Amino acid sequence: MEQDEAAGNDGGALAVVVSASAQDDAAVDRVLTEGGYRARTVGPGASVLDAVLDAAPDLLLVDLPTALDHVDSLPDVLTRYPALATLPVILLLPEGWSGEIPEAVGRYASDVVFPPVQPAELLHRTHAVIARRRRHRAQRASAVRLREDMRAISARIRATNDPAVMVEAFLPGVGRALGAHHVALQVFDDERVAAHGSSWTDPAEGARTPLAAPRREHQEGALPLALALWEDSATGTFSAGPGAVPHAGEVPVPGWLREGDAGRRTLHGVVAALGEGDTPFGLLWIMSEEQPQAFSGVEGALTQHVLGNLAHGLIQAQLISRQQQAVRKLQALNQAKSDFVGTVNHELRTPLASIAGYLEMILDGVGGELPPEASTMLQAVERNTAKLSGLIENISALSSRESEAPGHGPVDLVHLLAELAGRAVSEAAAGRIVIECTLPDHPVTVSGDRGQLSAALAIVLSNAIKFTREEGSVSIGLAHEPDHGRVVVVVRDTGIGIPEEDVPRLFDSFHRAATADRALPGAGVGLSAAKKTVEAHRGSITVESTLDVGTAVAITLPLLEHAAVG
Repeated sequence: MEQDEAAGNDGGALAVVVSASAQDDAAVDRVLTEGGYRARTVGPGASVLDAVLDAAPDLLLVDLPTALDHVDSLPDVLTRYPALATLPVILLLPEGWSGEIPEAVGRYASDVVFPPVQPAELLHRTHAVIARRRRHRAQRASAVRLREDMRAISARIRATNDPAVMVEAFLPGVGRALGAHHVALQVFDDERVAAHGSSWTDPAEGARTPLAAPRREHQEGALPLALALWEDSATGTFSAGPGAVPHAGEVPVPGWLREGDAGRRTLHGVVAALGEGDTPFGLLWIMSEEQPQAFSGVEGALTQHVLGNLAHGLIQAQLISRQQQAVRKLQALNQAKSDFVGTVNHELRTPLASIAGYLEMILDGVGGELPPEASTMLQAVERNTAKLSGLIENISALSSRESEAPGHGPVDLVHLLAELAGRAVSEAAAGRIVIECTLPDHPVTVSGDRGQLSAALAIVLSNAIKFTREEGSVSIGLAHEPDHGRVVVVVRDTGIGIPEEDVPRLFDSFHRAATADRALPGAGVGLSAAKKTVEAHRGSITVESTLDVGTAVAITLPLLEHAAVG
């Protein structure tokens, strides 16, 4: 029997025999050769290490005296050649040996053969240690393959935010990696994930009918099982169907495996909990129709790891889905707001244009000469009509800047600010306000939409004039900072100032400082529109103010050097 077993070792495994006795070498060599093995003997004085490295044997047989001669050098040898640590070693004890094997040698021995050596015993032990080594190698190779398979499954899960795609990658991947015939995923109702059931059947087994996936109504009985498995970080085994033989410790067979076609099959399986944090939210069922399914330690650990990746992926996908829904709702609300503003703007602009037109005709005397008192009152109406028209324009600008990107081109800020200051002189002179403009004598160019930048700067300048008392001043300055790649425009006034608590909200739409409410009417949309324009040009706008002293608004924009001004 021993010879028959040994003969099947892929043409004969190789054994290196080391003994201080040439006679013992020959005897052991003869037994191994007749048993179907290949043998190589190492005589006295030869290097055992060189022989082992050269032959790369499946087994080393060494007598005790030789082992004792080499035991002190073994740690260094194994450090240099770590692969030798897995080489099986059978220790050949000397004739008449009755003592204990020294611990220094015994820790390296896989087995021992006591004298006198019997051929059948030697072959049996040789076959056993070689078969054990091959099983270990096969298990390690299987673990490596399984680890790679599970790593690939995890990568596919992380590569998507779609729960359906995750499950489609997970079920067949796990099923094939573990050699299962069926895999089912049962996800419960939970605020973290959407409930669903999915199943997979190995398509290579063409005669097998796919199992129906567990349904929502099956989760009530499954939740206690999931909680128990999750608490113990364990897996459970089960057997279902007419040919199943219940075993102690198995988990109850779920209802969905007792129904219909599934109930007529004999199934063996393993179940593991799916979840994250303190509580689970699902179960994974892995099944075979031929033989009981059980996890090795490596299989269990890797399956739990990839289950953790799936749980995390499903939770993240649910969060992303909710965020996308919120974004879509916000976009719809924003569009509705824009539509409303557009409609109101149109409905206000048309009658206002008619009012302004008729006012101009009346003031020009088209309807006859007006009494001085009536003319004064109509001029007040005309001024407020102009203010109302400006308010409508600001609201329209605010809405358009929220939805439209500016068309950028080179803009000379020196020329633009000088132009705006010239236009504002008459407005400032009416309130006996002095405008001081300090600008470089060379172009300073930024990239932007000239019309939008002009409107934003005009809002800031108009506010400065509007909230400055008579005999006050408004200054416009421009700091060219090429080393920092930016330009800073500062508009400073000697106006009424802004309370400290109001400064953080100045750029909120329709917000007005308390001092502004007391001073002049308005809707509070100008600075909000200006801020959106500046930020659309990759710039920033800040405000510093002291109550009853004045306000400074600084607008920072990135420079566009060497650009031609169009």
